[in-house]
Amino acid sequence: MALRARVLLAGSEPPTPWQAYRAHRLLARDNPAVHLPKLALAAVELTRHHPLLLRRDLQLRLLDEALEAAAAIPAGDPCRAEALARIRHEHAKRLNELRMPTG
Repeated sequence: MALRARVLLAGSEPPTPWQAYRAHRLLARDNPAVHLPKLALAAVELTRHHPLLLRRDLQLRLLDEALEAAAAIPAGDPCRAEALARIRHEHAKRLNELRMPTG
């Protein structure tokens, strides 16, 4: 499965938002430093696509997963602070689009 996910992400055609989310979720187990930030951003991106646009509950769960993935980025990663800031910004922006309070 991991090989298939790597091939999908490296292919000549970009993956669908759902494919990117699933691939990064799988690959984050083996290489969290690389794939946790990408998983978090893919989860946020997925909330903007049909059929999830019809399911606010699933959108909120994906946004929560994005924050959890970002928080799990290894502490020694030099890009951690920037990745966390970007993901928190995207999370807040998406919650605002959903017209939900952020805190």
